[in-house]
Amino acid sequence: MAKAHTLSDNFNDNSTDTSKWLAFGSTHEVNQRLELYPDGLSKTASGYVSTVPYDLTGSSFKLEVTQTLRPVLGARTFFRALVTEDVNEVGMLVENGVLHCGQTVSGTRTSLASVPYEPARHLWWRLREAAGTLWWECSGDGQSWQVLHSRPSPIQLTAVKLSFGAGRDNGFPSLGLAIFDSVNTPDAGLPRRVEERRLSALRMREQAAELAAARPHSAHFNNNDEVNYPSRAFVGNFSKGLRHDSLGDPDPVSYGSLLRALESRDPADFEELLLGGAKKLTNPQAGLAFDLEAPDAQSITLLPAPRFDSEQAADEMGELYWMALARDVPFIDYATEATTAGSILQRAIESLDGEFPSFGGTRSVNAQNLFRGIYPGEQVGPYVSQFLLKGNVDPRKPEGQGRDAADGYITYGSQVIDQRHWTVKGFPELGAAADYLTGFSDWLAVQNGRDDRGGDQLDMTRRRFIRNLRDGANFVHFDQVVNAFYNAAFYLMSEPTGDQRLGNPASTGRPMVDMDFPFNPGNPYDPPGTAGDSRTQVGFTTFGPVHLLQVLIEVAGRAGRAVWWQKWGVHRRLRPEEYGGRVDNALNERRTYPFSANIRHSLSNGGLSPYFPERYGSYLLPQAYPEGAPTHPAYGAGHATIAGACATILKAFFDEKAPVENPMVASADGTALMPYTGADASQLTVGGELNKLAGNLALFRNAAGVHWRSDYTESLPLGEKVAIGLLREMSRTFNEDDAFFQLTKFDGTTVRIFDGCVEPVPVS
Repeated sequence: MAKAHTLSDNFNDNSTDTSKWLAFGSTHEVNQRLELYPDGLSKTASGYVSTVPYDLTGSSFKLEVTQTLRPVLGARTFFRALVTEDVNEVGMLVENGVLHCGQTVSGTRTSLASVPYEPARHLWWRLREAAGTLWWECSGDGQSWQVLHSRPSPIQLTAVKLSFGAGRDNGFPSLGLAIFDSVNTPDAGLPRRVEERRLSALRMREQAAELAAARPHSAHFNNNDEVNYPSRAFVGNFSKGLRHDSLGDPDPVSYGSLLRALESRDPADFEELLLGGAKKLTNPQAGLAFDLEAPDAQSITLLPAPRFDSEQAADEMGELYWMALARDVPFIDYATEATTAGSILQRAIESLDGEFPSFGGTRSVNAQNLFRGIYPGEQVGPYVSQFLLKGNVDPRKPEGQGRDAADGYITYGSQVIDQRHWTVKGFPELGAAADYLTGFSDWLAVQNGRDDRGGDQLDMTRRRFIRNLRDGANFVHFDQVVNAFYNAAFYLMSEPTGDQRLGNPASTGRPMVDMDFPFNPGNPYDPPGTAGDSRTQVGFTTFGPVHLLQVLIEVAGRAGRAVWWQKWGVHRRLRPEEYGGRVDNALNERRTYPFSANIRHSLSNGGLSPYFPERYGSYLLPQAYPEGAPTHPAYGAGHATIAGACATILKAFFDEKAPVENPMVASADGTALMPYTGADASQLTVGGELNKLAGNLALFRNAAGVHWRSDYTESLPLGEKVAIGLLREMSRTFNEDDAFFQLTKFDGTTVRIFDGCVEPVPVS
């Protein structure tokens, strides 16, 4: 029988080698690697098992694990040598951020060793037998090995099959994917261009932190849509602002001019782009810039976006049609509207659960989670974060001008920011052009670069709080993302002690002096009564307001450059409005496309069919902005990435567990704030509302029709990575003793950042 080490595969043929492997579940050999992602919300597993057994004595199996599933309970990435599955086997797995070594003997499972999983150190996993002893080992380079556990071989190893894969035991909307690069083959290293970039960043940052110089760079892969559809070149990719044919499909020569510039990285080539009109592309060179602090823009990556022909893309598009239809429903009415037969919300809930099961949100869909994000706190309390609604209490101010939280004024020192804003007219107003690009000729002109910015119809009757998706979409039309987090920072620093009640009649604290929202326990100067409460000093440019505001704007730029590299340099994912053009062409029988049937069925004779094309005259996705989407690709999302980074910074500075009391929601017309009386009104926290703020800014862009749900899902954690990298480097520069940052990540795990280290915090 062949020895174990003779079984090898580098997956470079991009198809399953059936002489070596039996596939189970849904497997995908692409990008010269094996990619596995759980399907739906059921208990599933997928992967490979060797077709024949091998002799592991005096030999070894080693596996290169580039990425595991997200660190949530029940999501497992595994590697095992088995005699009889679930009866006699040995192996390793990662679950919930922990790498486990274990055995199953006569059906009895035993965990032998567990260590915190570190992707860079645990890139390679190996099972090795020598002289009757079995070794469980790992390595960062496939050469130098760390022993995790060893013991006399617990099972017979002369005829074992190798199996590896990923699976889930419970539901979670987005687990990402597991990636395996090779079995029993030498480490080929990173692709040339990625390695060049890492070394260039090292040279550019010679005088920067040691941490930055040593940070590994990720390899970048897209979903191959640029070559997936040779008969419809580039139809699955972003091309707005370039040239198109008469049906709005990209002109290959024009698209090729973009690819040439991105490949050469020559500024002169970017000046030779073949545009379709006057409107320019948005900053395609941004991701080529270097930063001297925080992760380099190209050192972190996003998963490949859903393919154009995937069910997930079609189902995400289904949600976007429903969000467009529901733009004018007040959030305060969601509970009643969702149970009203025939209402938009009631039909949306049924459609998302039944027609679009892979849309990426929480299921089963209900009034509380409809159109909401999936991260901690996003489904608690009102739809809109309190940081977008409430003002500070200041008993010194006149009635109606900031004395009460419901006045909606945030204190900026001696100035104020009003949380109300000028909104745009909604569909019910007679004659209002509330939704745009629903006519094919207008849609095509905008794809070719016609600039329709500035055509919004403002509602000038009065300013309003964010009351519905249209108001939220309007907010993120003109913001710069960081301003919402500046508002939140000033709110958190200015609210006086008390219970955040209307008027704070007891005047229990001084605004901007006696803070109701404490800093993180790792702050060396605050909060009072902690080990870090200095007797003689307060923070200002370190661990104080100037420091906080500095880091917010710094992380915004760095996160923006990181996601701009993903947009232009890697994925080039088409915008939903472009996908809508393909749908309109197909349903009007102008041209065929390989998208999933789910969206066609819903628009033709399913849940969406009563509204399209009857309401809008086409199957195009109604846009909230006259110009539609901006002239840069969809994935990742700029708003979501920057919001994820800024939320992470605020969570690192403030105590996330502090309650946000007496929550409010905008009235149906947005002219006032009303008390929120839901059963979860007492469950709002600073951390949860910051997550919700980030999710609001991302998903309001979806409500406008310019982004996909997976743009939000994947981009918030991307921004978080940038922020943690910045804090990690920054943590080495302080003079204060025992200072640290601590925060809960979007995946629910808690980390502490100190002296250049990032360590998990055990759940208490």
